[in-house]
Amino acid sequence: MRYAKYAIVAVIFASLISVAPNFAYSQAGQLTVNVDKTTYGAGETIKTKGMVPAVLEGVPVAIQVFNPRNTMYTIGQTTPSSDGMYSFDFKIGGKLGIDGIYTVKSTYSGQSVQTTFEFVVASSTTTPTIKSTTVKFENNVFNVETSLSNGSVKSIEVDEEFASLIITISTSGKEDGTFDITLPRNLIDSKINNDDDEFIVLVDGDDSAFSEKGTTSTERTLSIPISSGTTEIEIIGTQVIPEFGVLAAIVLATSIGAIIVASRRNTMLKVLPV
Repeated sequence: MRYAKYAIVAVIFASLISVAPNFAYSQAGQLTVNVDKTTYGAGETIKTKGMVPAVLEGVPVAIQVFNPRNTMYTIGQTTPSSDGMYSFDFKIGGKLGIDGIYTVKSTYSGQSVQTTFEFVVASSTTTPTIKSTTVKFENNVFNVETSLSNGSVKSIEVDEEFASLIITISTSGKEDGTFDITLPRNLIDSKINNDDDEFIVLVDGDDSAFSEKGTTSTERTLSIPISSGTTEIEIIGTQVIPEFGVLAAIVLATSIGAIIVASRRNTMLKVLPV
């Protein structure tokens, strides 16, 4: 008889779970986490919500957010309410706020769950203008295409010693943006043993995350997140135009550890619109 009572209680409990709201205790004993949208743009607030399996007094929910390079973007904690609900809001920006898929990880009382969302740096309502620029240096002429969603390019310089291009920019407004540049391989390239290698990109002197959007036999296109207020971008390769490519490779190999702090002896390039 006693076992029959337990069976009846179990059936009633199971039926209550089956009709519970989808976001609440739909999976008894499991932690949940969700975001309110699948895709966000610059300036939007990411709203994270979830449910804990059982509220433990004084125990917070730990939230970790990782950017597309699996680098910790932000971390925080929040206390669940008496009904088990919790929330955590944040925005994306700055040098770690690159576009791509982000992971939100929630941890509570030994359990961990995660969800993902996509962040698009450039606003979907704004299409940056692609500017084709003629760059002259001695007897060489190059066409360099650039676009900056939150500003404009003021000048381009070449650093002979460190095989780099230095782009001075002006940003407008408070929003972060994206700088795209198509680099002719016969102007600047990055190779190891004839194989393509990653460029080094510095934004206002700090190492910056970036993505390579396209590669052909004649050019490479980079996409670099740019914070409001940024004034300088430096793109470092292993070779620049032929007149000084050998010297640049030697100096780069012996001085790579001092790139950020070394004094630059720049040769100014004249930039003319096509």
